[in-house]
Formats: sequence, C-alpha cells, structure tokens
Amino acid sequence: MKPAPLGSAYRMQHQGNESAADDGHRTIPRPTPAEFRKLVSGPQENIIRAMDVSQPVFEEFKKILRDQAVMMLDCERFIHEQVPDIWAIYLDWAREELASFLSKYTDGQWPVELYIEHYLSKKTYAKRHAFRAKITKLRPAPKTVRVKSSASERGASLPPAPGGPPPPYEDHDFVQPHAANDDVDNVTVENFLKTVNPDISHFLPAFEELGISSEADLVVVRSWAPGVRKDFFERELMGKMSALQIQALNIKLGEMN
Repeated sequence: MKPAPLGSAYRMQHQGNESAADDGHRTIPRPTPAEFRKLVSGPQENIIRAMDVSQPVFEEFKKILRDQAVMMLDCERFIHEQVPDIWAIYLDWAREELASFLSKYTDGQWPVELYIEHYLSKKTYAKRHAFRAKITKLRPAPKTVRVKSSASERGASLPPAPGGPPPPYEDHDFVQPHAANDDVDNVTVENFLKTVNPDISHFLPAFEELGISSEADLVVVRSWAPGVRKDFFERELMGKMSALQIQALNIKLGEMN
C-alpha cells in the first residue's frame, strides 16, 4: 500500500511539535455528537476553527489525508458505507503517520474522522445528485393527447339542470394522482427485483437512493451496455449486494422487453 508523501507528513509532525510546545501540551476536546454533525455538514472554515489550526496547516493536513484516502477508501461512498476493516486500517495509518500533530487532540484521531467524513459526504452527495439529474433528463417525456371537438359539439348547448335535490354521494377512497403514481412506480421496481434469481427485492431502498424508482428509470439503465451496467452496480452496490446478485441483476435487465 503506497504511503502518503513523506515530506508532507514530516512537516505536519514538525508543526505538531511546535504547536504542542506553544500551547503547553493543551489538548483540544472532541466535539459533542451534535457539534460533530454540524461540522460535517458545514463549511470547511468551521472545521479549521474546531481544530484550532491555521489555514496553511489545515491545507497540508487535508492533502495528506486525501492522498491516502484515494488509495485506500472508496471516495464515492459515505463514511458509513466504507468497508469497516479498511476504515480501521486507514485510521491506524493516520494515527501513526500524524502522531505528533494529532497528540494535541483528546482521542488522537477525531480531526481525521471529521475531515474525511466531511470530504466523503460532499463528494458523494454531488456525484449522486448529478446522477439523479441525468436520469431525470433521460426519462421519456409524457405524451400529451389532444382531442379535437367537432363544430357541432362546440355549438351545442348544455343540457338543462335536473330538478330536485342532488343524488347522495357515494363512498370513494380518494387518492392524489401523484401518490398513486408513486405507489405504482415502487411496485413496478419492487416486482422487477423479485423476478431476479435470486430475489433481491429487499434492496429496493438502495435502488431508490440511486434514483432508480420507476419503470422509466429501469428502461434507462437497461439501455446501457452490459459492461457499463455491471461497472455501475459494482461501484454503487458492492458491499451491499454480492457479486452473484449483481450479475443476476445485470442479466435480468438485459432480458427486459
């Protein structure tokens, strides 16, 4: 496994030693869970303030982490979607590589967890949003049906209003049109996943996260070349689905009419 550049790590360690000496070995506590979540979703400047470092030091710190993350982690997935063993190895590497710099933080690793979760969240959100936008553009536009009325129909007068009280209302279960369509789409995708051998319908939420939530979405994915489909599902669903399930899904999509 290729390590991060030694020059950067050395400078970080040296800066960490100087910072610890200047602060009299003051330790910076880990943010509370609520503060941590705000820092993850907030701007980078908030992380710099929480870490109590200068902008140049932070830029060096994040470069070291990102260079190694590209080699060890799946940078197109959220932190909770990483393989736990690999994430643990990454943290061990960071604690060793930046030991002196991280020594001024209470648990010696929370700045690493914070920045990497912030980095992966921003990157993954942007990628998946772009994919959903692309899927939406590729959906076939709904066809508008226009009915032309004859001249005699346009000139016809309305029938007279019936006399007496109106008939009683009948009991109906009224459903909003868009809600009904959503239910049909969900059932369509779920039914398709049930036809895969083995049945993978329990992965429906994962498909919805990818923006595949209707028959039109399935048609778009089916139009891709088999190799493109396979690469896409391996990148997005490996770790949730097995290689066998992904292969079975790819074959079933190819058989769609």
